[in-house]
Amino acid sequence: MADREDIIERQGAGTLPELFVERTRRHRTDEIGKAFRATLVQLHNDGTIDVLEPARTISSSLINQHDFFTAMHVYCDLIPALQAEVPVMLAAVKALVARAGNDGASGMPNGAFRTWAEQGDRARTTLATIDEQDPEDAAYVFLGLQALAKNAPDDALTEAIAYLAGPAAPACSAAAKAIGTITLATAKARSRAADALTAAIATADDNNLGHILTAICEIARVHPDMEASAVALIDAAMPRVGDQAIHQLSLELMFHGEELSAAIVAGLTTIMQKVAIGNRGTIENIDAAGGKLVRHGRLNEALALISPLIATHDELVSLEALDGFSNAVLQLAPDELAGVAIGWLLSLDPNLGQATMSLVGDHHGDAPLVLKVGGTAFGLSDADMILLAHRAIGYLFIHAITAASLVLGLIRGAAEAPRKVMADILFDPLLINYSGELADWLRERAKDASDPAQPVIAELLTRLEAYIEGLRKAGRIKELRPSERERLIENHRQHESMRQAHKQAEKKSVFMSIVSRSVILYGNRSISYFEGLDGKKQRNEMKLHSISHSFEAPRLDILEPFDLDYTLRVFRAMRVAKP
Repeated sequence: MADREDIIERQGAGTLPELFVERTRRHRTDEIGKAFRATLVQLHNDGTIDVLEPARTISSSLINQHDFFTAMHVYCDLIPALQAEVPVMLAAVKALVARAGNDGASGMPNGAFRTWAEQGDRARTTLATIDEQDPEDAAYVFLGLQALAKNAPDDALTEAIAYLAGPAAPACSAAAKAIGTITLATAKARSRAADALTAAIATADDNNLGHILTAICEIARVHPDMEASAVALIDAAMPRVGDQAIHQLSLELMFHGEELSAAIVAGLTTIMQKVAIGNRGTIENIDAAGGKLVRHGRLNEALALISPLIATHDELVSLEALDGFSNAVLQLAPDELAGVAIGWLLSLDPNLGQATMSLVGDHHGDAPLVLKVGGTAFGLSDADMILLAHRAIGYLFIHAITAASLVLGLIRGAAEAPRKVMADILFDPLLINYSGELADWLRERAKDASDPAQPVIAELLTRLEAYIEGLRKAGRIKELRPSERERLIENHRQHESMRQAHKQAEKKSVFMSIVSRSVILYGNRSISYFEGLDGKKQRNEMKLHSISHSFEAPRLDILEPFDLDYTLRVFRAMRVAKP
């Protein structure tokens, strides 16, 4: 009884939403919350109060936005059980959606409305009530058609086709979306839907075109017999697609690409190549779609989607905007990952070469990335093997072990002549520049007598020892020793370079964006104070420890930086193998 009296009192005072917040916060799913909502439904349905009246005037309510969302969730629970005329319910739902604004939860009242409209003749009344010319009512054309399809899918399809052929662009778009969600149980129904969508593309604007193509993809996803119709419709619409249609189709690829047939994915992939690089949201969707295709074993389709975009747009070579795809590729088996690198390097496209370097650079772990060359690489001609080895070292030079693993994998299947060329470039410029970590890795690998590349590795290590011994024989040459001034200048340059790199890393750090920063001028510990749950100030002491990190710089980057840079540029630019 207390709930009933409080509800009636607060309704009269105009503070019913505030009561929703008080009674359901922390009690939405328990028995207390259920009993409260049941009382609200009963009072509304017997005519004692109008629960929807505060929703219709919520735009002028003084309730804060956080409490509004609590009240909105209560309304979403109530709406399906309330008795109301369609215009009254529509006004309340529209007001709730408008007050929610651009929040991700703003569509929840529409979902509750659809469930409500599935009962009786409410769906048909909804379609008769709304203004099909009003863009704000387009959502309710879609919801009304979906609600009607729940119990009468054939009638819903007929209504949708009528909207699709009509002059109202907002209703036309909504109808196209709805057709993609209607259950088409018979071949006749599917044929009607496909014919209507095909006829509509002749006069469709770009937004509607996107909905039409998404709808036919959705139909073909559920009904494989519609694949040919979907491919034909995609091909017919392809010359006319613009930014809006591309974005909508990128969503289809992102959410359902792994369920679509190869032919449909191929058509959508061709459309995705038209994306403008400035449309970052669409690029993110394409990235997610590519990553999902990789994870579902459709690597070649993912590469067909992503590789041409990288080749076309310099902005994508760092793979920062394609991190979902690159992370998925890095999870592949070593032979599949090697196949991606080989394909990009042999494409002879500079952007894809740079992307290969970015991909390897995105690898994180205690051990360096080791590529395992699969059997398909052994089908390459001698010239292609030599070309690939040069480009691998040119682009992956700073990832010496990764580059060496790829070239050694090629050597296993190479004839004598290309084998010697690849061994030579493994030694110079790779091994003589990285005689530390790379040499250690080769020594470990040389212990495996079953490795086909073991003789080459042994020869490389012997040559390295002779090279190092030759350097030692020269001793200290005073004339080549930098002056103190030159050393200070170089130290300052390196310090400034590291400082700028650190600053850039901090800008991108999620951790640094949520914590405060303190600079300790002196000391070996940090002391801070915070307030505990009991309200008392507590002391926290953190001892400071030193950390260190080292990396191996290429030897010739110090001795002959210009010659080294020129050599690597030649390797990267190589188009024809030169033994």
